[in-house]
Amino acid sequence: MKPYTTLSSLMLLAATLTLQAAEITTGFELNNTSGSFALTDTGFSATFSGGEAKSAGIFSLYHTGANAWMISPGATGNIDFNPPAQELTVFFRTQSGNNSSTLELLDSDGQILGSFPGTSSNWTEINASTASLGKPVAKIILRNQSASGYAVLDDLHVIAPESPADVRLDDPIPAPVRKGSIRLRLKPVATELTAPNWGASAPGDSKHLYVSDQDGKLWRIDLTTGNKAIFLDLSNLLVPLGAFGTGTFDERGFLGFAFHPQYAGNGLLYTYTSEPAGEPSDFSTIPPDSSANHRSVIREWRLSAIDSDQATVENVRILMTVDQPQFNHNAGALNFGQDGMLYIALGDGGGADDRDGQAFIGNPIIGHGADGNGQNTGNPLGSLLRIDPAGNNSNNGQYGIPGDNPFAGSDTVLNEIYAYGFRNPFRFSFDAISGALVLADVGQNDIEEVNLIQAGGNYGWGLKEGSFRFEPNGNEAGFVTSEPVSGNFIDPVVQYDHDEGTAIIGGFIYRGSAAPALQQTYLFGDVAKTGSGDGRIFYSDSTEILEVDLTGRDQPGFWMLGFGQDPDRELYVLGNTTGTPFDTTGAVYKRVPNARFDTAFLEIPAVDVLTGNDVSGVYRARLQLVDGSNPLRFELTQAEKLTENYRGDNASFNQATGELNLPFIDIAGTGNSVSTYAAGLQLIPDLPVLTFELKQTTLVK
Repeated sequence: MKPYTTLSSLMLLAATLTLQAAEITTGFELNNTSGSFALTDTGFSATFSGGEAKSAGIFSLYHTGANAWMISPGATGNIDFNPPAQELTVFFRTQSGNNSSTLELLDSDGQILGSFPGTSSNWTEINASTASLGKPVAKIILRNQSASGYAVLDDLHVIAPESPADVRLDDPIPAPVRKGSIRLRLKPVATELTAPNWGASAPGDSKHLYVSDQDGKLWRIDLTTGNKAIFLDLSNLLVPLGAFGTGTFDERGFLGFAFHPQYAGNGLLYTYTSEPAGEPSDFSTIPPDSSANHRSVIREWRLSAIDSDQATVENVRILMTVDQPQFNHNAGALNFGQDGMLYIALGDGGGADDRDGQAFIGNPIIGHGADGNGQNTGNPLGSLLRIDPAGNNSNNGQYGIPGDNPFAGSDTVLNEIYAYGFRNPFRFSFDAISGALVLADVGQNDIEEVNLIQAGGNYGWGLKEGSFRFEPNGNEAGFVTSEPVSGNFIDPVVQYDHDEGTAIIGGFIYRGSAAPALQQTYLFGDVAKTGSGDGRIFYSDSTEILEVDLTGRDQPGFWMLGFGQDPDRELYVLGNTTGTPFDTTGAVYKRVPNARFDTAFLEIPAVDVLTGNDVSGVYRARLQLVDGSNPLRFELTQAEKLTENYRGDNASFNQATGELNLPFIDIAGTGNSVSTYAAGLQLIPDLPVLTFELKQTTLVK
């Protein structure tokens, strides 16, 4: 059990409280508390609004003591329980002359569980429980519809299911993530980067993948040769990296970029960088007597020479600046939607548990407030923003706020907010076909989650972690509990706990053509299962999470830092072997499917056709097994020419020798088992259909 909190902060004069585990008792002997106030036990609260705890000087209006909670004529009072109450006792009556007041008990969905009329002749004792009502009580509504006389409650006693300390979930999601039946390879494309974290193609450029490196470089990688060049260098803008000293872990840096949809014509590029604090920012949650750790800066670059390995900067301007309280939870993803608007992901500002006051790396956490940034829609931290870079109706005049934003025109909610309630939404992406916005939010100590974003949606942090209730736990480590949580929150599509990883890395819904079995699945990963460079790659169809089965290795063998998508909508995995933004162990890998044989057809996702020392073309091929052949023969039934970006992905055919070399062929076994072989086939000359005969096979895995 955790120590019980006192109610001194509520200025109690003579409150009678029986503070047992998740239990509140009060006779409302408070100090004329009106408007809104809360009584709390560890992890349990009763919030009062619309009435007043007071003495009216009328003896009949007190069940015990000299105070009660009173609702004036024509007013309504509310009591909200978080989490909902398992047991409840309260006394209810009305003042003489009041014959039109009602007390209602509601569940967390707003459905009425019980309704009680008030009388002025005596007290009505109301006893309610989950056992008697079928559901716990999330709210009491006291309606005074009379023209005169108070409606009154006294001697409230409430018990929550249990204290969160008793229902802490040490294994929130017991089922393990299992290996899927789809086997892939990681083909090295580029090496000697530092900490690559995002990869994207530029509109109008079909030959390159652009990759952001945390240390400030934007790389341009030739997808045929693997040659790379620094397209744009932002390293001189960054705050010095190494949060705990030179060469150590850091979450700041060059964190995201997005090409304008009309980049081929206008040369516009947008970047997200972590830069030194000091100058006033557009948004800040930092107290007047404190300093920001750094600030996040969104820039627009107008580039020329966009078809060369190094861009020329014609113009640059700052769109937005946001002070960051701590070094971590910066988020950083930038993406344009199909609507032409720029979406920006911001984390909750760092520290732990999204609350002020706790010690974090030897320093108190500031810049979050008592209730955290995730649920504070008055600032951009913990939110996904949507802006129009070409507009100017923002407060700083550097961008536009779209009129169809969900909170556009609000006086209380930041108009730039598209969705909120996030901890560290480091990566999100738009589905290339449907336009669906999929966001991966990094969890605290227990849950990693994938969300499908709705305009105006609240995704729960820091009241929830994943689909679970989150207990911030004071100065101790926060955790999830089995307690319900009240509110209009959107749960994740899929989630996993920290038995499987430590921090989710969002990716893409697959829309490429090389691996048909993965179509419409979401490919993502985790930075490291144990925090020791053992990154993981997952995929999901929204019903379950499966781990990618890799050819030749059980795990990727490096820190998983990001994903990329090329012009053909094929996907890439980015990582390094240090987990830090230093050294040159970073690499880009293409996620490549093997050839596959299903007893009738041999599907080859890519074949390099060789003429001498050159590749004359790359093709997708389908061969059909010739019935009854021995040795096995296969006839070519379909061939489709691919872009040069597929060169070296899979098989090769030498026209001069007639040799078809298949280094990896997956053959399904019983159940979901898969075996991978290397095979050599020989072209049989002078047949009307290209026919190959199997010459040799070797088991690979």
